[in-house]
Amino acid sequence: MNRKRLEKIFCWKISGELKLFKFRILKMKKKDIFQAAYQIDTVICIYELLIETSTCMSEEALQAGISFPGILMFLYERWLSYEDVHMEDIMCCLNEELAKILKHYGEKKSKEKGNAA
Repeated sequence: MNRKRLEKIFCWKISGELKLFKFRILKMKKKDIFQAAYQIDTVICIYELLIETSTCMSEEALQAGISFPGILMFLYERWLSYEDVHMEDIMCCLNEELAKILKHYGEKKSKEKGNAA
């Protein structure tokens, strides 16, 4: 089988997995869907990355992906075991920006006191 055909089959397979995932999610209660927001976002991100990288995957990698059942959920579960620094990055950003806000607020109060005197 040629490479382009394998790529199409691989993309078709993971598209089917994503459709099934979305179908299952949409059958859930609103509260449960909201609680699954991280999973939904991550699975879609994994899908999009696989679609993008499928063009440069080897034939063997495409065949392995095609034959692997539930690859999207498998990769999602594996992702959960990786250490995530996303929250640390957000906290660092918040701390820096809050410090700037506090500095600006202090400068503004000082000017107001100076103008009041």
